[in-house]
Amino acid sequence: MRNKIPIYKLYGERDAATSPAARNSYDLDNTNGASDPQPVTEPEFFHLESIPERSRLHDLHIKPHRHTNLFQLLYITRGQAEISFDDQHLTMQAGQLITVPPGTVHGFRFSDDIDGWVISLTDYHLQEILSPAPKLLARLDQAICVDTRSSSGDVNSPADFLISQLVTEYYSHNTGRLFALRHILGLLLLGIGRTVPQDQSARLSRQEQKTEKFRKFQTLVETFYKQHKSLEFYAREIGVTTTQLNRIAKDIYGMTASEVVQNRLMLEAKRTLIYTDIAVQQIADELGFRDAGYFSRFFTKKAGVSPARFRTDQR
Repeated sequence: MRNKIPIYKLYGERDAATSPAARNSYDLDNTNGASDPQPVTEPEFFHLESIPERSRLHDLHIKPHRHTNLFQLLYITRGQAEISFDDQHLTMQAGQLITVPPGTVHGFRFSDDIDGWVISLTDYHLQEILSPAPKLLARLDQAICVDTRSSSGDVNSPADFLISQLVTEYYSHNTGRLFALRHILGLLLLGIGRTVPQDQSARLSRQEQKTEKFRKFQTLVETFYKQHKSLEFYAREIGVTTTQLNRIAKDIYGMTASEVVQNRLMLEAKRTLIYTDIAVQQIADELGFRDAGYFSRFFTKKAGVSPARFRTDQR
C-alpha cells in the first residue's frame, strides 16, 4: 500500500531543508547517509555525482519520488534511461540531458552500461545565480530535454564541454572553486534555457519587471494551494490588486491566476492518483476539498475523465 509520494533531499535521503536560510546553511554535498544534513563551514550550493554512484545502490531503478526544493539536471554520457515524469514517459540516450524542476515526480530505470552525471541545485541558489536574467529563470520552471549530439551522433557541444569543466572543478581544491562553479553552472543553465522556444520573446522582454511578482505568486501558491485561499489573499501578499494579478498571470503564463491555482491542485491530484494507492476520499481531504464528490467533479471537468478512470488509464 503506497500511502504517499516519497520526498527526498537526494534520492534515499530524507528532505530536511525548509527555508532559504536553512538551505543556505547546510551542505548539499553531504552523502554520508545521515537522515539530516550536517552544518559545514563553507557550504556547497549544489551537489554533483555520477549516475551509477547512487543508482547501483538501488539496482539501477530510482523509483518515483520528488524534491521540494531541488532543481536537478541529468546528463547521459553512455547507456540509456527510461524516465517517468509526472504522467509522461520518455527514453534518453547518450548525449541527452533533462532538467527536473522542484516538486516534479520523477523516476528512472537505467541500462546496465549507464554513465553520466546528476547535478542537484537548490531552488534558492538557482534563483540567486539567475537573478540577473528573470526571463531565463521562468523558462527553467518546466522540464527541458536537450540533445547535445551533432548530426553525426558525436557528443561535441557547449553543454558537454561545460559539464566536463563542472566535474573537473567540482572535484578540485583550486582557489576560487565555488566562484568558478557558480559561473560554469550559470553558462550551462543559460544554454539550456535558450533552447526553449519563445514565440512571444519580444512581448516577454517587456514583462521582465513583472516576473518577480509572478514568481512570488507561484511560491505562495506552492505553500497555500491546499488551503484554497482567495485571489484577494494572494494579491494582498504580493502587493497588487486581483485585476493586476490576473493580468500578470495572463501575460507571463497565459492563464488567469485562478487557473494557475487550479492547475497546481490538478497536478498534485494526478501525481497522487498515479503514484499512490490511497482512496479518492483521502486525496480530496488532503487537497482541501469539502467532500469527495466536489473533488471528483472538479477533477473530471479539468481532466475529462473521473479520478478513478484516470488512475486506471495511467496504470
